[in-house]
Amino acid sequence: MRAPILALDVGSSALKAVLFETDGRVAASTEAGYEGVDGGRDPDAWWRAARAAVAALGRPAVAAVTLSGTMENLIPVDAAGRPVCPAVPYSDPCGEPFLAAAAGRLEALGAAARIGNPPEPLMTAFKIGWLRRHAPEALAAAAFLLPGAKDALALRLTGIAATDAATATTTGLMAIADRRWDPEIAAALDVPLDRLPPIRPAAAVLGGITATAAAEIGLAAGTPVVNGCGDGAATTLGSDCHAAGDVSLHLGTTGWLARVVDDAGLAEPRPVYRLAHPAERTLVEITPILSAGAAVAWARRLFGYDGERAEAELAAIDRAPPDLLFLPYLAGERFPFLDTAVRGAFHGLDAGHGPADLYYAVLEGVALAVEANLAAIDPAGTARLCLAGGGAKSAVWPQMIADLLGRPVTIPHGAEIATARGAFLLARRALGLVAEDSGSAGRTVAPRARRRARAQRLAAGFAAATGFARALKIAADGIETAPTGP
Repeated sequence: MRAPILALDVGSSALKAVLFETDGRVAASTEAGYEGVDGGRDPDAWWRAARAAVAALGRPAVAAVTLSGTMENLIPVDAAGRPVCPAVPYSDPCGEPFLAAAAGRLEALGAAARIGNPPEPLMTAFKIGWLRRHAPEALAAAAFLLPGAKDALALRLTGIAATDAATATTTGLMAIADRRWDPEIAAALDVPLDRLPPIRPAAAVLGGITATAAAEIGLAAGTPVVNGCGDGAATTLGSDCHAAGDVSLHLGTTGWLARVVDDAGLAEPRPVYRLAHPAERTLVEITPILSAGAAVAWARRLFGYDGERAEAELAAIDRAPPDLLFLPYLAGERFPFLDTAVRGAFHGLDAGHGPADLYYAVLEGVALAVEANLAAIDPAGTARLCLAGGGAKSAVWPQMIADLLGRPVTIPHGAEIATARGAFLLARRALGLVAEDSGSAGRTVAPRARRRARAQRLAAGFAAATGFARALKIAADGIETAPTGP
């Protein structure tokens, strides 16, 4: 019997480790959180989490290690992969002034067409501008400027710097048509190309685990490490949304809708974010949602709910849900609009509402954000929708989503580990293994017809409340800066 494949998925708040048999069955899995106040910015915390996860799995003998993780970061590291300063995560808008300063140069170069997306402040390129201004000593000390959390793990494991095309797309520095760093755009932004990692195929074996890394992490030296890909692409691969037009919905700390298309329409502007798919001549169209599981986790902390109690409260409230709106803009939003300043809110509160009502509204608010994004990714409204990520574990939330979208939601088996599964599929290809799946049939949740009128009412209210929240933020900024009288 062949040894299993270990997939490590470096998430925003925790690292997932999943052992897959070669037919796709899950042999074991675990999760390790990041130590420290802000472990999401600490590559050393990711490494410690990987070591803890491998230990929890019994330091198994594996055929390969494969990787996935968050994208659009800035991770300055030395040649050994040790951080020279805290990482700048994907959600940090520190690049805004640097994009504004470079907008004219980028437009003259036709950057949007070259990189596949309009330049935006969350891209790694503009975080490098921030680093140059605010921490020049860290920039000088960095041997590599890594965009992917899994890239940092790969470097620690193998001593080899690399990224994948999906992750490289999020930097704003890759020519998407030929999947190479664009030297003209890099020069326009004063980005040192020699500090960016080589872009390697997602199914490439980068190298073996070094003796030093093997001693630290508890895996055999020489074990092949597969490049893998960023979480947006890996989840799409692992969620069983393979047919043309299928849409995957990921609900983790962040959320997104994604579908796979060929790159024939690359020159045609689309109101979506594009990623290079691991397969050549293929793209992932994606609409990100900045606060999905993050909003749910915030509400659980606020109300003191654990997972079991939260599910019980949801089930009870679902019998007669409140007409209460929540805007999940805890960190601004990217789609269907880009606004890093807008913030979340409850609308429609009265004295009769309790914590369970508010918690229910938070999950509905995330589902309404999904509904607001769906038209961009699926304008015809006919796509099969597959749910992946931690949100798929809930018994109630998928039903809420189906009701609010007015369409069935398919939940594949193992949907909560779809990102790791996508990385596993790449490793199986890298090792030349025959694709014999054990099957991943799941379940489908149908919308409840009796909830349709309520769903339409909530969607209209959500759109109006969002417009008000954005205008209110602008007005509040004006009040804060207005001169005061005597």
